[in-house]
Amino acid sequence: MSYLKLVDTDKIITRFVNLRTKQERTVIVQTAIDGTEYLTRFGKPVTSYELELYVDEKGKEAVLSAADALSRLEVSVALGRFYGRIKEVGELEKLVTGWYKTTVTLSSQSEVGIR
Repeated sequence: MSYLKLVDTDKIITRFVNLRTKQERTVIVQTAIDGTEYLTRFGKPVTSYELELYVDEKGKEAVLSAADALSRLEVSVALGRFYGRIKEVGELEKLVTGWYKTTVTLSSQSEVGIR
């Protein structure tokens, strides 16, 4: 059974979630006069989780609150369990009868700093 929940409170935000893994890396491309491209990679690749969510009004508020507070979330899908913090919330598309569809990007490895 799939779900997205807050780790601290064990509160389930939604059971309607799809997950896709995405790998990001920092690459600098420099082009020489002769057209040769030189690629330089910095650090290790970072894995993010792209989620597609369907949430009701309470779930919408929970997602926005978790994004604001940088709360730790757990996602469970057929592939396994994944943990992260929200680094981006997509547009909330209003569906029928009080439901919303959105995308959320979770950072798999994150440190929280408040300034």
